[in-house]
Parts: sequence; C-alpha cells; structure tokens
Amino acid sequence: RRLVREEQELLEQERQRSIQGAHHLQSTIQQVKLLEKETLEIMKAVGIERANHFRSEFQLEAHRIHLLQHLQLIFPIRHVPINIAVNPPHYPQHQYTIAGLPLPDDIHSPTVTDEQVSTALGFLAHFISLTSKYLAIPLRYFLVCKWSRSAIFFDQFKDYQRGIIIDAAHRGSSSSSSRVVYPLFRERSVIDRDQLEIGFRLLERNVDCLLQMRCVDFRPEWNVLAKMDKLMMRIIEGEDPSFGR
Repeated sequence: RRLVREEQELLEQERQRSIQGAHHLQSTIQQVKLLEKETLEIMKAVGIERANHFRSEFQLEAHRIHLLQHLQLIFPIRHVPINIAVNPPHYPQHQYTIAGLPLPDDIHSPTVTDEQVSTALGFLAHFISLTSKYLAIPLRYFLVCKWSRSAIFFDQFKDYQRGIIIDAAHRGSSSSSSRVVYPLFRERSVIDRDQLEIGFRLLERNVDCLLQMRCVDFRPEWNVLAKMDKLMMRIIEGEDPSFGR
C-alpha cells in the first residue's frame, strides 16, 4: 500500500510538471507569435521608409536635373569650328565656347582677347559653383565668382599636408598665411601668367572632383568645357558619349 501511494505521488508530480511544461510551451508559442508580428510590422515600416527614401531620392534627382537644365540654357557649351581666315593653320580648327565665348585649351592663346578669356572663365566659375550647389558636392577649392574678375582660393597648408604642391614658392608658408588667391582672368602686363595658370589648374581640379563624385569617366587632357559638357549630359540625359577631343 505504501508503494502504491508513492507511485501515485510520483504520477501526480509528473502530471504537475507536464501541466507546467504545457503552460510554458504555450507561453513560448505566444511570445514567438508576438515577435513574428512585431518583426512583420518592423519589416513593413522599413519597407515603407525605404520606399519613401527612394521616392525622395528620385524627386531630389529630378529637381537637380531640372535646375541643371536651366543652367545649361544660361551657360550653353558648344564645340564649334574656328574661322580659318583669322586663325593660322597650325592652330586648332575647333574650339569650345561657353555662352558663345571661346575658352581655348591654352588660355594664353593670342587668338582670343583678354576680355573674352576673362569673361569665359567667369561664366565657367559660376557654372561650376552652381553645379556644385545643385549636386550637393563641395568644391575642393573655393571660388570667388565675380564674372570677368573671378578668382579661386588655394589653401597651401591643407594641400601640403596631403602632399599636393602647386607653387614651390609657397612651400614654406605657415598655416596662418597659407591661403592664396589666384586670378581667373587674363590681363596682359597686369596679371602674372603663372598665377593665372595655377588658378586655371585649380579650377580644372574642381571640375574633375565633380566628375569623380558622380562616377563619370573622363580624360585629364580634355578641355575643361568638354568635361563639364559630359557631366551635364550624363546627369540630364543619362548619355555616355565618346569624347575623343
């Protein structure tokens, strides 16, 4: 009789443990279902946010394209033939223009006047500055846009740290006096030829930066207007023309 009682007690204990296990299993199942529900809600919310993000990015890019289209109308870039009657045969027979003004590969070329070069550089500086703002890409070198009397800043100290030297004369500049202004206009007997050359090289680096940030292929030897033209075509029309010039 004692053994029967002990056996009954063991059976009762086992039944209680089974009941507790069932309750625990049921609680676990409910928690899993709740987690699945929360996961689905989170995934749905993430999906909505992702869709909203893509929509916002698309709308932002569309707005950028709209602004750049207007900018193209203000500063149209063309590749036009040069009047051979006034251009010696050994000079290039085609040239790039911005808003109708020529900007030769050699900005010191005597085939264009000082005022033409200066105004074209001013137009280009404005074009680059506004494109940078529209694309939200900061320029490497700060531009002072004053039309035919524009300029560009070069921070010798920062670029010296990056191992970039533009003008050997400024190698010893201190950080307090390392910001140099280079002209983006030509005026013979007034503006130093080398200073203008440095300013133009810095301007080209700004353009190269825009192309690289937008993953647009280009060749360093291209005319700076050819580079800007390809950037505009890639963004606005999605084209990738073959530029061999």
